Amino acid sequence: MSVAPTTRVAMVRPPRAYVSSPIADLRAQPDEAAERVDQAQSGEKVTILGESNGWAYVQGEDLYLGWIDRRHIREDPHPLPELLVAKHNAPVRREPRDESAVIGEVGPGIACGLVDGGFALCSAGWVAVADTMANDRLPQRPPTPEDIVTTAGSFLGVPYLWGGTSAHGIDCSGLTQRVYRLNGVGLDRDADQQALGGRPVERARPGDLFFFGADRVTHTAIATGETTFIHAPQAGLTVQRGELGADRSRLRAIRRYLL
Repeated sequence: MSVAPTTRVAMVRPPRAYVSSPIADLRAQPDEAAERVDQAQSGEKVTILGESNGWAYVQGEDLYLGWIDRRHIREDPHPLPELLVAKHNAPVRREPRDESAVIGEVGPGIACGLVDGGFALCSAGWVAVADTMANDRLPQRPPTPEDIVTTAGSFLGVPYLWGGTSAHGIDCSGLTQRVYRLNGVGLDRDADQQALGGRPVERARPGDLFFFGADRVTHTAIATGETTFIHAPQAGLTVQRGELGADRSRLRAIRRYLL
């Protein structure tokens, strides 16, 4: 079982910018006196995830998150013009016509370029334009907690697959990584790595990540509320909703990646 190919996936594209100063500090808070958590070099790209009083909350190419003085960056005003696949399991055809053989499937976020009639060319073959969306028509703004939850909901029913990252099969950290990536935020691949990113919080809000484990982090889930979540539980099950109960004793951390 997997989600239907007609499922349209919510995505956003946060603004991108490049560092215009030789070296720019990333701070823990939007304040020059706050702890320096990272540095970005001239020309490096950053994703803007929020703003406050002349500061931008950004993620750098190394996936680190922090605050940068806006005087050190310049926004790129030209969004990429290509189309992006906007559905799960979009059929890929050998040639740009309806009667051509289906040779595979691709998922949301895959870039397409050349358009021929009602089809667009991606790296795997030809995808129906109806299964895509123009990149510059996606919401061009930082993602919200609601965006994360909405995207996660489109994976409900996908079977668990160890190492999987698609709507054909996905594991717990593959789900969290994929959902965030579709909203412009990068996460590391494994749950224990993801548990080191963002910042710790005491109480979850939608879009945060729960991390579970006995002696170490072995599982992660996307919060939909203070005690509810969406996750890919284990082999033999599908992506589903859950709630903190008996597993509360195994809750090791709650991390927040968004502003």
